Amino acid sequence: MGVEGAVMEKTAEFLSIDSIADARFDERDYLKTGIEKLDKAIVGLGLGHLVIVTGPRAGGKTTLIGQIANNFVDRGYKGLIASFEMSNPRLKNWLELQALGPENLRGFTTSNGKELFYPRTADVKQSVETWLGKGLKIYNNASFKRGDISEAIAKEVEKMPDLKFVIIDNLMKIEFDGMADSKWEAQSQIVKRLQRYAQEHHICMILVAHPNKVKTLPRIEDVGGSGDIINAADTVLLMHRVTKDFKKRADEAFGWKEGNPAFEYSNIIEVAKDREFGADDTMVGVYFDPRSKRFLNYPGEEIRYGWEVSPTQEKIAIGEVTLTELRDDEEAPF
Repeated sequence: MGVEGAVMEKTAEFLSIDSIADARFDERDYLKTGIEKLDKAIVGLGLGHLVIVTGPRAGGKTTLIGQIANNFVDRGYKGLIASFEMSNPRLKNWLELQALGPENLRGFTTSNGKELFYPRTADVKQSVETWLGKGLKIYNNASFKRGDISEAIAKEVEKMPDLKFVIIDNLMKIEFDGMADSKWEAQSQIVKRLQRYAQEHHICMILVAHPNKVKTLPRIEDVGGSGDIINAADTVLLMHRVTKDFKKRADEAFGWKEGNPAFEYSNIIEVAKDREFGADDTMVGVYFDPRSKRFLNYPGEEIRYGWEVSPTQEKIAIGEVTLTELRDDEEAPF
């Protein structure tokens, strides 16, 4: 929420009501995820907010943060992403697949029958790399020094004052030298540090945090680590993959029976906490495309990012002049 600051005495411990600035809502302070029903429920992910993405293994956490990163870049926002789950080459490949989309991919089958995908041509790969490179920087996790991620972020903010978002995957992989006996305290400290930094610099801070292993449907209370993580968060998104096990646990938790409309989706994004608008418990269904690693709002959705020219606008170069191919039902502008 945008707040217009008021001039206050630094020594004041208590303030009169009329000396405090009014809280003002500005929708420009919320970054759209591209997941339509999620954006409708919570407007977007807020600048100055701490966002936690959690959920069981293979629930869709990596898919969500990668797609969010692509969507933010597409809207002109600059950001950082640090993964301690994937090597940087794997992270790069994942982000590029999501940016490319299924029509720009080619597939091949491995000796064990798995189908893998890669860019259709070297040109589209280069176009995506250039496009992503203008808005996103990836933390060099090959030279990771434990515990200094917040310092690394601070240095980048100094170099990129227009930076809008930071994604860290995942908090539980960060270890701290000399603090083995107080791991939860160390995690609590870094979360609070990142939260303050997000507020001070008007940045959306997104942290992935794994839940503890439970035999029931994971809930917000099951997020691993210090309880301060959830307390500090403005938004908590809990990822679910719709499997037989999920259906069984959803029946136990919510009374959802076979045939429930939620089961038509491949994944569900649960808004487990929404401090700003109180949209807690909102369930958002999405469809996973295994080729491009994208979540779709509806089956067959065609997501086109800024690097890509629409098939109806393929460029035809004639000498030094570039013309745009027209659809059959389109009139030429000259």
